[in-house]
Amino acid sequence: MRITQRIGALIVAGGLLISLFGCTSETPSGTDQHTSDQTNDQHTAYHGGCLNVIETCELGHAEVRISGDQLQLWFVGGENETKRAVRISARQVVLAITPENGGQKNLTLMAKPIVLAEESVGDCSYFEGSADWLTGVKQFTASGTVELKGRPRSIRISYPDGYDPEEDHGHTGGHGK
Repeated sequence: MRITQRIGALIVAGGLLISLFGCTSETPSGTDQHTSDQTNDQHTAYHGGCLNVIETCELGHAEVRISGDQLQLWFVGGENETKRAVRISARQVVLAITPENGGQKNLTLMAKPIVLAEESVGDCSYFEGSADWLTGVKQFTASGTVELKGRPRSIRISYPDGYDPEEDHGHTGGHGK
């Protein structure tokens, strides 16, 4: 009877381990995305935009996407945690944008709280702004400043390829689309 109880306990423990560790998130190619991200130092832009490092890859990223005349900006985690939203206390973000055809323009992006994430204006990870001149823009650079993790941080955006100041130090290919 004791042996059968031990065998039963081992079967239950094995089942728990399989249920905890047996599930992986697979990409269409059949590779394990989580393992791939950690080994190849790849980053994923979960909103379909491009990732831009905020000062250092460890600190965080600004994901940017243009949709028609609208610029969308998400603040997300550092390293491979680009799926994690990072809230900032700003009500708006002002960017100085230089489109590929030249001529710097300022664009104010307003906080657009994600209700399901219980965000609010002043505690938000998503911002957007619109301007007629954005329609048809395929490439631009931008800069601005945001309060992130307790202090003002410079943000630099390169669209659509992404920006990484450490690109020559092993972070290639991971901050684009």
